[in-house]
Amino acid sequence: MIIFLIFLFFLNFLIILKLQKLANFINIYDKPDNNLKLHKKTTPILGGVILIINYFFFLIYQIFFLNNFLLIELDLYKLREIVGILILIFGFFFLGLYDDKYNLSPTKKLFFSLILILIAISLNQILKIQYLNTSFYTNTIFLENFSTIFTIFCFIILVNSLNFYDGINGQSCLFFIIAFTFLYIISGKNEFYLFNIFFLLTILLLNLKNKLFFGDGGIFFLSTIISVSFIYEYNVEKNIKFVEEIFFLLLLPGFDLVRLTFIRVFNGKNAFIGDREHLHHLINNKLSLTLTNLVLVFSILTPVILFSFLDIGFYYVFLIFIFIYISLILTFKSND
Repeated sequence: MIIFLIFLFFLNFLIILKLQKLANFINIYDKPDNNLKLHKKTTPILGGVILIINYFFFLIYQIFFLNNFLLIELDLYKLREIVGILILIFGFFFLGLYDDKYNLSPTKKLFFSLILILIAISLNQILKIQYLNTSFYTNTIFLENFSTIFTIFCFIILVNSLNFYDGINGQSCLFFIIAFTFLYIISGKNEFYLFNIFFLLTILLLNLKNKLFFGDGGIFFLSTIISVSFIYEYNVEKNIKFVEEIFFLLLLPGFDLVRLTFIRVFNGKNAFIGDREHLHHLINNKLSLTLTNLVLVFSILTPVILFSFLDIGFYYVFLIFIFIYISLILTFKSND
């Protein structure tokens, strides 16, 4: 694995050197609008494309160097499962990439998202969330006929909350690095998660320097990878014991999504049209980009560490997060 990571380092270094040529070839850019997009120059949306390149070489590494890729000696049922996952992940990637290029309406994005999720879970039953284990209720809650609806709901909320969360440089990258680090620890150091952490550090560097953005293609791709990873560790490996472990990791993006949706609807605005009322915007209005990202990382890590590693009870951790979140809103929204 170390040799492969060194190879990835040089591969991504080469990509950095050829970044402008790659940008011209893909020809998808994010232009400043002095409203939501405050970067000073047109920036290529290459995050998703670089992810795909890295994943392609990881696939080659798995097949030819480790000989443990699942497509070897597959039966028809296993093949269906893998096809379901690939349709979900790459379907969302191309949906996001198309949106980056042509700006799809929220309704169309939701429609195609639903189609992709339904196809995926019909081919791969492992992707369905069929039961819930919680720390505050001793019995397992079986979802039965509601499992499909609940699974679709979870996928939609996760992907959209992380898309909402992508607002300032470094923010989404740091979230995904935290998420994959969490998965790496609980899985007993699964090298797939280490691979994700490694190449995300490269993208973080470029993103902080304003050289590229993730775009919807990159966010959708990583969001589905994270979703599938959570479900795999929960349904198959049983490394995630309680659903609250996932809940607390996603609490900040999800809470901001719920808050903003409620406020926009209450004020008679379109819930899907962006503004600068996100928590990260409020903080960044008064603090530097570095300090803003540090505050956000602290807000994400605190409930995760308290619940998953220090075994503090659900209600206490949730109240602590609410206190942190409200304190940040009141502190940084004042005197606007």
